[in-house]
Amino acid sequence: MRWEAFLSDRAHFNLYISALVYMPTIKIIRRLARPGEMILEAGCGSGRTAMLLSDMGYRVAALDLSRSLLRRIMPATAFFTGLSLLNGDITALPFSDKSFAICYSCGVLEHFTPEEIIFLLAEQRRVAHRVLVDVPNHRCRKRSYGDEHFYTDEQWRSMLTRAGLAVEQVIHRGLDRGRYVGNCSVFLASDPAYPCLLYTSPSPRDLSTSRMPSSA
Repeated sequence: MRWEAFLSDRAHFNLYISALVYMPTIKIIRRLARPGEMILEAGCGSGRTAMLLSDMGYRVAALDLSRSLLRRIMPATAFFTGLSLLNGDITALPFSDKSFAICYSCGVLEHFTPEEIIFLLAEQRRVAHRVLVDVPNHRCRKRSYGDEHFYTDEQWRSMLTRAGLAVEQVIHRGLDRGRYVGNCSVFLASDPAYPCLLYTSPSPRDLSTSRMPSSA
């Protein structure tokens, strides 16, 4: 299944639903980063979380590998001046070291093997001071896309640690027919070599002028 087809059958463009589903992730970002700071979404999909954060005043770079998906969401994102859509590969993020206050992903890393995840987390650690991961855990039973891996919290902790990150916080979210089941985990981790408490956003090139190329 292609991501474009997967998203087309679901209400992934409803910002109200996004605000509810990803509230824990959004709250963490708002607690740790000031409006105006640089945030990266590695694998933006529908772009809905990036739109919400941009509307809150953050400068958000929303990166995805699919050009066709980015073209599809571009009309909706055009209203958010602090949001930039970028075509790129999460295995080789096209940014300099520590360009972002936070790099986050929602429903992305569970599609990879443990060794691949460790590599991807290390790449996110390279470009950001903090890494925020929102993923389904071992309590999840439904593979909506088809290739998800449902790792335990202990496995995620191990992968984060092996990627050179120090886990700061773990919270759970998730409802099933109105009943709390906690089938998703949100991990906040940081690079121990770079203290974050007094973090001030650097000034890389202004991503607001970097739009996705229109060529195929």
